[in-house]
Amino acid sequence: MASQRIIEVIKSKDAKKQFVFLVNEQPFAFIDYPKRFQKRAILTAGNQNWQILRKGWWKHTIEIASDQSPYTKWSVVQNWKGQISLRSDDNRQFHLKKKGFWKPVWHWFNEKEESLVQIAPCIGWPKRKRGTITIQDSTDTVLTLLALIGWFVALTQQEDAAAMAAAS
Repeated sequence: MASQRIIEVIKSKDAKKQFVFLVNEQPFAFIDYPKRFQKRAILTAGNQNWQILRKGWWKHTIEIASDQSPYTKWSVVQNWKGQISLRSDDNRQFHLKKKGFWKPVWHWFNEKEESLVQIAPCIGWPKRKRGTITIQDSTDTVLTLLALIGWFVALTQQEDAAAMAAAS
């Protein structure tokens, strides 16, 4: 197994809702929300782009579409805990689960329940640094996409929780 990759997630100074993913203080991926209050984003890593969208009112569905060949498209159902399961193009199954309550950490697990990606958002919304992502195998490109999808899901879960707290 290759070495770990530690990714720092910061909020861009320029855009209202854009996140920059840094490895060794160099940007390597972005998540850009075209509109602030929509659950739609554009994921960019290298020369690859994906559109991601959360649909549904009671039963949430995450739709992911690639902007370049092979134009893969996934539609995954999110359960009431926010967990999703995804099968990659190379037929590997992954599950996104949240561990913890006060300081939640999201994990992508494989079929053997081995944690491959850890997503730890910062609690309290600091001004710039928003979280840390740890990828166990830095050579696996699928794990990079999973990290971006996981960040999107974790962020939407935090926004939903904040909206519920404000409404009550």
